[in-house]
Amino acid sequence: MKLRHDPFPLIFTHGDAMTQQACLQFFGLSDSARGSRCQLAVIKQQRAGGAFTSRLDPQHWGMQETVRHTMLLVKAGLPREGVNVDGAVQFLLRRQNPDGGWSENPALEIPPQMTWLSNEHSITWLTADVVKLLRSVGRGEQPPCQAALTGLRAMQNRQGGWPSVARDTAKQEDDLGDPDATAQITFLMGEIYGQEDAVFRQGKRLFEHHLDGCARDAERGYWIRARDGERAEIEVYTLTHLLLSSLVDAPRRLQGGYDVGDPRVRRILEALVEVQGQDGGWRPFFSEESSPLYTVLAVEVLVLGGAIVQEDLVDLVRPYAS
Repeated sequence: MKLRHDPFPLIFTHGDAMTQQACLQFFGLSDSARGSRCQLAVIKQQRAGGAFTSRLDPQHWGMQETVRHTMLLVKAGLPREGVNVDGAVQFLLRRQNPDGGWSENPALEIPPQMTWLSNEHSITWLTADVVKLLRSVGRGEQPPCQAALTGLRAMQNRQGGWPSVARDTAKQEDDLGDPDATAQITFLMGEIYGQEDAVFRQGKRLFEHHLDGCARDAERGYWIRARDGERAEIEVYTLTHLLLSSLVDAPRRLQGGYDVGDPRVRRILEALVEVQGQDGGWRPFFSEESSPLYTVLAVEVLVLGGAIVQEDLVDLVRPYAS
């Protein structure tokens, strides 16, 4: 497969520091002049208490930003005992919920359409991100991380899935949960507890079901919205999140055999190439314009999935590294 357009002008012209840094890291250019500037810009967003500024409201800190920016800094090589990483980790540990999870900043006004966020209940995928962060800084065996894992396992519903937000409805018989959260958490469980773990096996069966559905949708070019039965066009969000949830998500699914060699994944990746915009970017359903962040995510999925050779793109990225 080949990209239809060059995505990097959009990324490096309109992307924020975190997005640009993630792109440069992916192509092994984080130590470049631009990479250093982006890293410094990310660090400057950290507040005195260790948290990072929210994208929803710059007046407040954001839990999602704190977790993911810190993961990016860890990946960039900042010492885990240093003020930036340890300050953020300590901030997170002070705000763990009684059920083991993490929720958003109570001061934020979360738009009603953002059903994947909550400042009242634990967010499952965010909790999984925190688990990854804690494990990456050597705290995987400590009580907070173990409590988070115990809580996540308890949140799995009867069908094998996880909701985005942990509510009482998670245990309803007909609730399949959120496909993206289910994919992310399922393969986290497999990594930690092994392939024979019952929670992993049940989640993987449901992941296979969701993957079948995504491949069918990719083939026909649309999906049916559950809330109103209307058709919605296939776009970057629906074509990436089963395989890679975010720029800091571990590519466990893609490395576990769900790559271009799987006919379902091949069709999904072909559709992803097909929906690239003329500006080189990809537009998620909730945006009117191409998103630099989702453009980086699309490129990563295509490369990690084996559809595009990473080395073929390095020369396109390198001019932006200076």
